[in-house]
Amino acid sequence: MRSLSFLILFVFSISGKVLPCSSHVSFDPNSDHGEGISSGAMINSPTASALEKKHMAAGFIFNAQRYHKLDARTAHRLHHDAHHVHGKNREEFYHFNLAYGLFDDLQIDLDAPLVSKKSIDIESHTRQGTQDSTTGFGDMRFGTKYRFWKKGIEAAFISGIKFPSGKTSSKREDGSKFEIENQPGSGSWDADFGLALSRRFKNRVSAATSFQYFLRGTSKTQDYGDIFRASVGTSVALRKLGNYPNVSLVSELNQEWQNRDRERDGTKLIDGGGTTLWYSPGIHVDLTKWSSAFFAMPIPLYQNINGAHEALRYQILSGISVVV
Repeated sequence: MRSLSFLILFVFSISGKVLPCSSHVSFDPNSDHGEGISSGAMINSPTASALEKKHMAAGFIFNAQRYHKLDARTAHRLHHDAHHVHGKNREEFYHFNLAYGLFDDLQIDLDAPLVSKKSIDIESHTRQGTQDSTTGFGDMRFGTKYRFWKKGIEAAFISGIKFPSGKTSSKREDGSKFEIENQPGSGSWDADFGLALSRRFKNRVSAATSFQYFLRGTSKTQDYGDIFRASVGTSVALRKLGNYPNVSLVSELNQEWQNRDRERDGTKLIDGGGTTLWYSPGIHVDLTKWSSAFFAMPIPLYQNINGAHEALRYQILSGISVVV
């Protein structure tokens, strides 16, 4: 039987910036915990395990992101000096997910996020520092996972398409439009592809590594920089996998590199892009054979951000899932 853990393709911030939903979130179900090599639960690292044929999974993921806020006067001055700052404060993503096993080794999934963002006004002289918020549907993502190897180790190709279904017309209280970075949606078509490797050892310890590349598209105002992400993670179950309830302690390193965004005329933006290294400790609970929950708090160990930008302080990830 299969229980479900979450794969967050996150995803998350490179250079302290977050992909709209950051958005790429998906499922990573795990195979029969009694026999075989299928990996146990990871949180921020995709594994190669896939849903069995005709099995379906549904889940909810909450992701909160908190930024190091720039002083309103400093941010206003940087904005007038042509720096690409946005007054970010916090962002929250509420992901609703569905996954289905077309075949034993081929899984498809769909992610539909609701997004809430808070920021301060850094453009207006009269409203400088005033906090504004916007809420709306984010960009949806359709993904696939094909497990092509399962002898000694599991290996799978991962791919996806994110389409610009999210809201991009939100306005502040004074009627001015939010910049695209503070909108629920990105306004761009994106694609991603990658490779995941994973294995379980002695029914308690699991290991996974993955490499992903995100081809980011163009909005009405700018071309988004591509992203490369590499992750490695381990999971240690307190009981032998296959016993319920069960608790797994998860520890991961997630490295991300992002190219600079560009104006529509090809000019590189001086702010944004760079490299971030995250440490993601978490806990995953298999409640039954059919249900699970998790909590994690990724912390940036290293952020090398180009120019002036709001860096991420931390993230909170939590979620629940069921398999039928």
